[in-house]
Amino acid sequence: MEKVLCLYILLLCGGMCMSCGEDFLNVKSDMSIAAPGKISDYQALLDNTTALMNITAANSFALIAGEEYRVETTVWQNLPVTNNRKQHRNAYLWLDEIYEGEPGQDWNLAYQRILHANIVLDGLSRLKPSVKDQAAWNHTQGSALFFRAWSYHILAQTFCRPYRREDAARDPGVPLRRDSDPTASPGRSTVKELYDFIVDDLTRAAGLLEGLPQYKMRPSKLAALGLLARVYMQMDDYGSAFAAIGEALDLDDSLIDYNGLDGSKSYAFTYDYGQSNPEVVFYEEAHNHTIMNSTRLNVNTDLLDLYAPGDLRRDIFYRTGSGGNIYFRGGYHGRGGNFTGLTLSEYVLVHAECAARLERWEVARSDLRYLAVHRFEEGTSPDTDGIENRDLLAYILEERRREMAFRGVRWEDLRRLNKDALTAHTLIRTVDGKDYVLLPNSPKYVWPIPPEVIGFNGYQQNER
Repeated sequence: MEKVLCLYILLLCGGMCMSCGEDFLNVKSDMSIAAPGKISDYQALLDNTTALMNITAANSFALIAGEEYRVETTVWQNLPVTNNRKQHRNAYLWLDEIYEGEPGQDWNLAYQRILHANIVLDGLSRLKPSVKDQAAWNHTQGSALFFRAWSYHILAQTFCRPYRREDAARDPGVPLRRDSDPTASPGRSTVKELYDFIVDDLTRAAGLLEGLPQYKMRPSKLAALGLLARVYMQMDDYGSAFAAIGEALDLDDSLIDYNGLDGSKSYAFTYDYGQSNPEVVFYEEAHNHTIMNSTRLNVNTDLLDLYAPGDLRRDIFYRTGSGGNIYFRGGYHGRGGNFTGLTLSEYVLVHAECAARLERWEVARSDLRYLAVHRFEEGTSPDTDGIENRDLLAYILEERRREMAFRGVRWEDLRRLNKDALTAHTLIRTVDGKDYVLLPNSPKYVWPIPPEVIGFNGYQQNER
């Protein structure tokens, strides 16, 4: 255990300056002095759940910059600017200058997780498990692959252009750290190389992990297949996404009947890291961002207007504050924070969208009916059979907004949907009488790499 603690301290120090400065090069590449010797030691590194792996989502920009809410001018002007909050204030308006000297939180958190995963993968490669230990080795190996893929997926949605087949082999990706050598200094990959790497990690993870999660903060085959489908959707490969999510739903398609929830409680769901929630596949939550505090934000009316009469999600997800503002009260987080993990309801909607894009209309309608009976008051479910085929995709995309609000998924959806003029969307935020506009396919859908990373490594900076 002392070795594990020593390694964790080394990881923490090294991860904080990942790709950021010369201090990182002082971390010895030979970590044998602190290397765990057992599979359980490596699993313990991945079980660092409440400090790094599950409670510090690296997608703060996606949450803050999405279209689901607004803040008043006085709120924005008086936001605290300590503890790395300047970047959140600036991200809200998609400004050119984001960091103002602050370290890049999303970048550093993602690469800390990748470092954890790589140390586990390197260490496990040196072990020869016995027959009785093979299952534990498989789970730990598959978990590390999942966490690495999850982090690279977030980096792709944050610091890379959306995937376009014709441009992916040229567009710059992010540095691909394939092992735990801290002295390595890889250049930026291409977007194609990055996505290929993520798909490979998730495919391998799905082959190693057990089907259903025993603990929701640990990965499973069900989680790996769901994330793989997300990635394929970003690549516009809806056939592969349909196959992956279909395999996942064959493992489990349980949904909560919202008719059985008590909407009068402060929080409709239990805060136990998703363990008691049958829909949660993989639990992750984001930091509590000051700008998204319940006393500061107002949920946008265009989102609230999407909830039809009888839709129980309107009262389950939202509350009216003492100041008259309508705020999001936490969803599957169980308290007031943002759940950013994977759920079976998302899987049903992924299946429906892919089916619609593949013109399997009745499959898509069946998925929508299945979700609706679990979300609407009895007898008020919408008649999806009456929706024309040409309008079904638009309905599904609206349903994604209703179901997955405030998870950071909307930012990912905007990036991929903006590639098609029929589903493109312009965002507008107003502060002090000035409109800030984010056009479809704007360079501002790609966040700048932290300047300290650029300065040390000489990477090409993203266009703003």
